[in-house]
Amino acid sequence: MSSSTSDNKAAAQRSQDRGVARRHAFLEAAREVFLEQGYEAASVNDVVRRAGGSLATLYAQFGNKEGLFLAIAQDLHEELVHAMTPQNVDHLPLEEGLQVIGEQFCRNLISRDSLAFFRIIVGEGRHFPEQVQRYIAQGGAEKVRGVIARKIEAAGAQLGDPEVAASYLLELWRSRHHYRALADDKYKISDADLAKHVRDAVQFFLRAAR
Repeated sequence: MSSSTSDNKAAAQRSQDRGVARRHAFLEAAREVFLEQGYEAASVNDVVRRAGGSLATLYAQFGNKEGLFLAIAQDLHEELVHAMTPQNVDHLPLEEGLQVIGEQFCRNLISRDSLAFFRIIVGEGRHFPEQVQRYIAQGGAEKVRGVIARKIEAAGAQLGDPEVAASYLLELWRSRHHYRALADDKYKISDADLAKHVRDAVQFFLRAAR
């Protein structure tokens, strides 16, 4: 291989690396801007000021403000779904497993980014109906519902339809804390209170279902 060919490949790799780094910087800055300000108020100029680079580069990578928002929504959706969904509770007894599932779900449900993402997706639903439908159909709650249903089935618990039972338990967990956190940015719940909330809901659910 000639030295000129090697130099060209190295230069192309550096250019690609810079492009990836610039895209990452835009996404990180846009995430903060959209979560802080919402879609309507957010400005791509603010994104560029935070990330560096130029408007021309941002538009070349994402097309426009909508394209940038959809890229952020995709990343956030996948991140939140992963954070809410336990990886493995198969080895735990039913009640203990539900406790682990519930604490992870509730903790991430009322996290700052989760609440901000929920507000944006619902608030901008008229502009992005496909995103809202996807969030509902493939969101963290649906993934967790599947985990609960499989846990109930594996335990051999006689609780009726596992999918229906899982839906009821999810709503018990979500209940007042999610809606209060959505309405009040200062609303907080301690780890101990969150664990108690999950435990009380699990015990109530199991007594009622049985």
